Amino acid sequence: MPQIVDDRALDRNVAAGAPLQRSGKGEEALLRSLISGGDERLDCDEATGLNMYGHGPSPRPRDLAFGSSTASTISAAAFSTVGAYYADLLREMESASATEIYEREIGRVRHDLLRLLDLNQAAGQARVDAILATSGTDIHLFAAALLAREDDRALMTITLMGNETGSGVMTASSGRHFMNRVSSERTVAKGEELQLGEATRNTTVAVRNKDGSLRTDEEVEEELRGLIELARAAGLRCLLVVTDVSKTSLLAPSLETVLRLKERFGAVLDIMIDACQFRLSAATIRAYLARDFMVAVTGSKFLAGPIFSGALLCPPAISERFRHRTVPAALADYCGKAEWPEGWAARESLPDRANFGLLLRWKAALFELERFAGLPEEKVIAILSAFAGAVTIRLRSDPAFELLDSRPLDRSHLWGETSVLRWDEIPSIFSFYLCHPHHEGLLTATETADVYKGLAVEQGGLAAVRLGQPVRCADFGDMPASALRICLSAPLIVAACESTEALAGLIAEAMTVLDRTADMAARQSGKRDVAPMRVASA
Repeated sequence: MPQIVDDRALDRNVAAGAPLQRSGKGEEALLRSLISGGDERLDCDEATGLNMYGHGPSPRPRDLAFGSSTASTISAAAFSTVGAYYADLLREMESASATEIYEREIGRVRHDLLRLLDLNQAAGQARVDAILATSGTDIHLFAAALLAREDDRALMTITLMGNETGSGVMTASSGRHFMNRVSSERTVAKGEELQLGEATRNTTVAVRNKDGSLRTDEEVEEELRGLIELARAAGLRCLLVVTDVSKTSLLAPSLETVLRLKERFGAVLDIMIDACQFRLSAATIRAYLARDFMVAVTGSKFLAGPIFSGALLCPPAISERFRHRTVPAALADYCGKAEWPEGWAARESLPDRANFGLLLRWKAALFELERFAGLPEEKVIAILSAFAGAVTIRLRSDPAFELLDSRPLDRSHLWGETSVLRWDEIPSIFSFYLCHPHHEGLLTATETADVYKGLAVEQGGLAAVRLGQPVRCADFGDMPASALRICLSAPLIVAACESTEALAGLIAEAMTVLDRTADMAARQSGKRDVAPMRVASA
């Protein structure tokens, strides 16, 4: 049973999970709790205090924070709220059981998440369940574990290529360990089957051609149809993961394709919406659930909570199937029973483990969701539209940049024909290549990565610039190319809604970010001793 521990205990692996830290000064202990209960992606470098994404557990209010498609730093307001909550937990734990407190509080997190999405609010309404997880990648692992061997049939998952989703998604979706350490602090063998002999098959589909241009919906649908036909002939079940939205702001495969495939293959095919960017409205999430699609979300991208808080939303029909499913014993290293819904058989094989790091991170994310959900939609649309217009014009007109091929976020087949504009139909991620300033050509993937890293460091009194990590999107000959991303987050939108001046300030900051990016790219390309990479013709 996890307890509040002393410094000696903190130096050991905590097999029981992530206890609430209280050793040291209050803020120091809070910071340690915020990065507990995950895998090595949460580890912070001793010298910089930052994790592998370049973020840490404390607020960085000076940062020009436009990188929420990769990761976020907790806001000062959320940090203050979580700090007060953390102090209350410490006081209560002086006389009460840690696991009992955790089960109650993580249950409140689940309730608040569903409430803010307007789920389970009406009397007699069919209940949506939520499984909480430490990360979006964990959610893919959980879904594969629940669907594997259902009806004694093996499972094949179909995901987008990892450059549009996440580096560990393909491994997790095949029922394998995707990191070297799990949230219980146990070391595992990356790539090893979670349950020996029952690994899920995973196949991936590319949505871009080699030059970074988008494949047609018809090409993607034909490939998917062929894969599912082969799986059905082999007696397999299929899980198709639809990404809404991807790292580069795609909804893929298209919903027209998805609905047509679901109609064709029926019960053989399950659908999970990977909405881990959380760039969806509550209404869109409810519409997906109404079609019996699972929906995966996280609190660390658009919501800009600290990294590592996820949830799998299960519609009533899926919940009824899952509540009777057992899970592999190895899943006990990833989660405790409190993170799973009441009445589910899976809880019986999971430990009474408290992951206070997960709890605190979700509290921060829900703080941001509550603020964002309270905004009038017309204001959100106005902010997004103004930002999208200004950024798109700049990226198209400035020779320092080349926009990555994209397409509108089309959910018309989910809603039917409608003229109503919804805020989540306006892009909030804008992906672009960096161009050589004096010649036709792009910076290489290595040069782009160096620009990204250079911007993230405070230099000469200038604040750090946070962009979305480079995404490898194309290969021109033997030269790989990556795209950077400038993004809006919920906290930025909340701040911009305060006044016309606040919106103007947001756009001005975005222009400053692009100015500094162009300048850094020019300096980087000046170091080059090879010819610039040529741009493929459109």
